Amino acid sequence: MQDNKENKDNEERRDEFVNAAEKLFKENGIVDTTINSIVKEMNVAKGLFYYYFKSKDDVIDAICDKYNEVFNEMMEEKMNQPTYEERLNQFVENCIQSFRKLNDQLEGNDTAVDLTVLRTKSIAEAKTAAIESLTKLFEEGMESKEMNFVHPQYYADVLIGGILTLIQEGEASNQEIKDIIMDLIERSGKD
Repeated sequence: MQDNKENKDNEERRDEFVNAAEKLFKENGIVDTTINSIVKEMNVAKGLFYYYFKSKDDVIDAICDKYNEVFNEMMEEKMNQPTYEERLNQFVENCIQSFRKLNDQLEGNDTAVDLTVLRTKSIAEAKTAAIESLTKLFEEGMESKEMNFVHPQYYADVLIGGILTLIQEGEASNQEIKDIIMDLIERSGKD
């Protein structure tokens, strides 16, 4: 029983470090946030930081993991649709919403704040996961003869990249992005 409580306490303390670092990164940028400033924010000894993390890069990885866990959970929502077409539609909707949330999470409190390392790593991981999922979905459609792609992964890569670009540009609404992507899928994947 003691081990479970201790593990929970360790996990909670580690999350406190992650949350404090995330807050400081968004306020000051990653480069200008030091390990000293993180432990000062938490009012703990520096050695405690090193109990949970080897370096600031480990904290960045933990924040990326946190963001991508939320991203992946959002990607899975309502994916139990009865028809292939409904699942494909739901996937595109989930993908747009997930990338929109991730993009919002990666904004600093000031436009001058540099979160490049965190942004690049988080988006790359999310993009890879989304491409893999869409490729599998296209392959499922090919097996059921509802879709026809020569290279489903290439199409998935282009479509996910398009979603991401449109979200980062910030001008297109979710519905506009969905309409564009569904139109491209319809034109590309049907005989």
